[in-house]
Amino acid sequence: MALLEIHNLKKSFEKQEILHGIDLIVDRGDVIAVIGPSGSGKTTLLRCLNFLEHADEGQMVFDGSAHDLHHIHGKEIAAIRKRTGFVFQNYNLFANKTALENVTEGLIIGRGMDKDKAVAIAREALAKVGLADKEASRPSQLSGGQQQRVAIARAIATSPDVIYFDEPTSALDPELIGEVLDVMRALAEDGMTMIVVTHEMGFAKNVSNRVIFMEDGSIVTAKESKEFFEHPEDERIQTFLSNIDRKEA
Repeated sequence: MALLEIHNLKKSFEKQEILHGIDLIVDRGDVIAVIGPSGSGKTTLLRCLNFLEHADEGQMVFDGSAHDLHHIHGKEIAAIRKRTGFVFQNYNLFANKTALENVTEGLIIGRGMDKDKAVAIAREALAKVGLADKEASRPSQLSGGQQQRVAIARAIATSPDVIYFDEPTSALDPELIGEVLDVMRALAEDGMTMIVVTHEMGFAKNVSNRVIFMEDGSIVTAKESKEFFEHPEDERIQTFLSNIDRKEA
């Protein structure tokens, strides 16, 4: 059974349809790279999956439980969110809290967890992203890459079934991108289910097991990663990949 199924997801802003009936199936352990040109609806799709945006139409089946995305109730959303993590482009950390407090906040306030237990889990999560020695640092004392790793620690601390990454390296200086991708690669190797909106073609090619290419609010193709990069049949995809290659050259 798939962990997540999406059927006919539609989303409009000011009468302009941004997502045109998206269908998606995610199995446990999948690492799915969502790529495509800017404005293709990638981030909107991710935000709809975690209810940061409210879909106009569609159905979600999460671990066998079906939900109408347009008429979904708050309790249903809360229950699904407890089983997911979300990593934003710009970290979304509390500026006045330490790295440790940024990770424990959701456990204590959001989940009612005992503080000592939350601290132990947060320390384990920070160690997993290579920041055991930075737990007392505030965001202003951390590099962008370190801040994003704190955000990843916050996501994994809740032991989610799936983590959504919204262009997690796009706000980073080039020399800091690798440290974040290394953490994501380790999570993939541990079997974490991930959906990653990204412009990092190396990650899409070498870490993800499936690639989804989006354009104009639709999924143009969804293939195994090796097949996608070695045999890009669609002319539009060939052009996109060649443009990326020129930028990285």
